Amino acid sequence: MKNVSKGKALGLLMASVLLLSACSSGGGAPEAVKTDAKASDGKKVQLQMWFWQGASFEKIIPEFNRTHPNIEIIPQIYKWEDAHKKLLTAMSAGSGAPDIAMIDISQLDQFLKYPDKFNDLNTFGAKDMAKDFLEWKWKQSTVGEKQLGLPTDIGPMVLYYRQDLFQQAGLPSEPNDVAAKIKTWDDFLAAGKTLKEKTGADILSNPNELFGAIRDQGDELYFDKDDQLIIEKNPQVKKALDYFKKARDMGIAGSYDQKNALQEYSAALNSGKIATYISAAWGRGHVETRAPDTKGKWRAAKIPEGTGNMGGSFLTIPKESKYAKEAYTAISWLISPQQQLEVFKLSGNFPSTPSVYGDKAFTETGYEFWGNQKLGVLYSEVAKDVKVQRKGPNYQTVADIIGDGMQAVAVDKTKDPDKEFWSLVEKAKTKLKNK
Repeated sequence: MKNVSKGKALGLLMASVLLLSACSSGGGAPEAVKTDAKASDGKKVQLQMWFWQGASFEKIIPEFNRTHPNIEIIPQIYKWEDAHKKLLTAMSAGSGAPDIAMIDISQLDQFLKYPDKFNDLNTFGAKDMAKDFLEWKWKQSTVGEKQLGLPTDIGPMVLYYRQDLFQQAGLPSEPNDVAAKIKTWDDFLAAGKTLKEKTGADILSNPNELFGAIRDQGDELYFDKDDQLIIEKNPQVKKALDYFKKARDMGIAGSYDQKNALQEYSAALNSGKIATYISAAWGRGHVETRAPDTKGKWRAAKIPEGTGNMGGSFLTIPKESKYAKEAYTAISWLISPQQQLEVFKLSGNFPSTPSVYGDKAFTETGYEFWGNQKLGVLYSEVAKDVKVQRKGPNYQTVADIIGDGMQAVAVDKTKDPDKEFWSLVEKAKTKLKNK
């Protein structure tokens, strides 16, 4: 799922949330949620739910509505960035929030700064559900003793690679062999050098991809627990920058821009100019969509030096909802192990409920595009080893500045990566001071 900057205006809006009183409006689309129905009247309660394209809840909501005759979920599906922007605006205004709101992990901390704007789900019995989820995932939406969100999917990070190009280059090509012989990022760079020499393909679309993967393997990201910027003190960020430079200087990473030049990037991926893609479980769909002509040529393996988590979300109930109890009934059903398994089967979003990892959908299902590899087995192994870092409410602001700036460094080889990177850090500091 793509992350985009929300801008200073939204930051100012959200900063004023604590000054605004919560109102009892039922959602941002009044015509959809204005109703006098109450559960005690025996009438159908309508719940407005906001989520974004790719979440796939619209595929299982009809079953919920069918089996819960007194509750109807009315989905409103937005683009990823619009869903968060709309929620920020509604909560800042003190009215217009939905009964159920989905929030991405990269955006979560800016909302959790204001826990009183959300229902504590423990009051409805959420604590009893904790055992059904990966512990690290459950804790991400916990503030003190309050549980403000229920986990949806996760994004365990793996290495997708072109098996045919690895074979042509004389590199290990079976998933277990790739993981065993490309154990370190130095091994990965060496493989990239061989690939370039033997096939002409870049091992990565962009050195930024490598930077992000290594950064996300650390104990911390850009902020500490007190929301202080720690980039200069974080050795993992410095390591990520070093490998960005190495990949660029070796000429083994392209300069394709997945964010602003998607068509060019997709053409390169589809034509075999890019040999790997470091991404989460949801990245499977990315490759299949962007490179349809490469069916059967891809495989997936563990990435060097551990793993990380890219993406994943939570369902929350804003305090504005008139029907919090019914909303909890809805979200607890939507994120239950059975329904997370169903969404995985339908769209590939990877569950945060380990009890389903033994299902045949994981252990026996092979994917034709991936040479019938049982990707669910790999994802399940990786998911349990994820290291989780605090992002902080200003993470996306800093990540956008650094990501966009280093994209320019990837393209323009005359730019000095160190100089540009630390200049971007100073730019981020200034941006944070002015928010």
